[in-house]
Amino acid sequence: MTSSASPRAYARILIGFFALMVIVVVWAIDARADDTTTTTSTSTTTTTVPRTPEPAGVGVVDSESGQWWLRDPVSGQSTRFYYGNPGDVPFTGDWNCDGYDTPGLYRQSDGYVYLRNSNTQGAADLKFYFGNPGDIPLAGDFNGDGCDTVSVYRPSESRVFVINRLGSDDAGLGAADSSFVFGDPGDKPFVGDFDYDGIDTVGLHRARTGLVYYRNSNDQGPADHQFLFGDKGDRIVAGDWTADGTFTPGLFRIAQGKFFLRYTNTQGAADEEFLYGGSLMNPVAGVFGDLPGGDAPPPQDKLLVAEFTTYHPCCQSRVTNIHLLADAVDGAVVQPGEKFSINSHVGQRTEAKGYVPAGAIVGGEIVCCDHPANIGGGTSQFTTTLYNAVFWGGYEDIYHKPHSLWFSRYPVGIEATLGYPGPDLVFRNDTLAPVYIDTSYTSGSVTVRLYGNNEGRVVTGYTTGSVSSKDGGTVRVTRTITHPNGAVETQRWAHRYNPMPED
Repeated sequence: MTSSASPRAYARILIGFFALMVIVVVWAIDARADDTTTTTSTSTTTTTVPRTPEPAGVGVVDSESGQWWLRDPVSGQSTRFYYGNPGDVPFTGDWNCDGYDTPGLYRQSDGYVYLRNSNTQGAADLKFYFGNPGDIPLAGDFNGDGCDTVSVYRPSESRVFVINRLGSDDAGLGAADSSFVFGDPGDKPFVGDFDYDGIDTVGLHRARTGLVYYRNSNDQGPADHQFLFGDKGDRIVAGDWTADGTFTPGLFRIAQGKFFLRYTNTQGAADEEFLYGGSLMNPVAGVFGDLPGGDAPPPQDKLLVAEFTTYHPCCQSRVTNIHLLADAVDGAVVQPGEKFSINSHVGQRTEAKGYVPAGAIVGGEIVCCDHPANIGGGTSQFTTTLYNAVFWGGYEDIYHKPHSLWFSRYPVGIEATLGYPGPDLVFRNDTLAPVYIDTSYTSGSVTVRLYGNNEGRVVTGYTTGSVSSKDGGTVRVTRTITHPNGAVETQRWAHRYNPMPED
């Protein structure tokens, strides 16, 4: 005797089976959502699914002191900590596969790598060696497994050595997994996921021309894409600045301590730019996660840009005025874009301020000492000194006026007189860093030093023409300013000195 289930029983069995399948599918989706990187496989293909993008930030590292500053891309706040020794090459990567980039150091003298798994001060969590002395570290996920490793670029061979594992316990990693030639001598490497496929590849920056080019695979061949971005001497990083999944270039202009970020891999101006760091710092980039912030940003440069000294006989009444004016200007700070005027800063020179009568040019003659212009006479000595510092520092000359008579204690043509309310000396700080004016003097000299960052300008100048105190004469002054990107400014002034009146 045989038995058979009823149609209703078969329906219950089918409903239960489909319910079980729904539970399994939902569980699989939840598990997949928990992963930062997921790999799906078939019998013939493997596809890497990139993690959900987050905006990348930048940072700078003072390689002399080992100080790191990381900048939050949203708030702009800074987090500072110490990590590394002088001369170490800094970089960042996701060493523990948690989706966030933390510090790495490469000691080029011996090929040692030091990796830390948090953006805080402390010892290395991993230490090993890979490569040869002089190699440049490349941090990235070169096989799409969601974890970064440290490969190297060997400039002497223009060769990339890729390795897809990290070391530990001071041990060597052994041979690279693969290598290929890419680029020309002098090109600087960087790493990024330029096509949002979850695999990092190598790009190169030709700093002398601003050429950016990269491959979308880690093997030998011509560049898949190239474009121009930046100026000569810029240092390059790459990051996903807009969290759209694609890495694009960022430049750090060391002469300005300024970042320039481009949002697409195309030629054009920066989409975002901001000051951050100084000329002695190295740039880094990455997704840093939650940073505590609250620290002061990295200091801007305060370099000696220009220094000039003029000399005079000691012990004259005019020396008192020179020293008073130098004291009044000492410590002045000219912010980026601001003008500095001696008359606006100091005001009229008066006896109430301590200035005394001394010789001055009035109506083309040297007179002393019953004219109002005699109060504060001699201060053109300081004005000429400041003007020369401005001239040779490459700052913008708004207004100056040479003397009507020439005095041998001043450079021919490159000098300036002062009166109140005029003539005046006015210059503009046309850089991105503040200008700090430092003055000092002795009984027979006065010195002006300008501190700041003139952005790498190289200044040359010369005077043509013939002049003497007795006969006067016409001179022409030429100043040439060469910028790091090769741009050249040439400025010219002409001035006629009158003959010195006879006694």
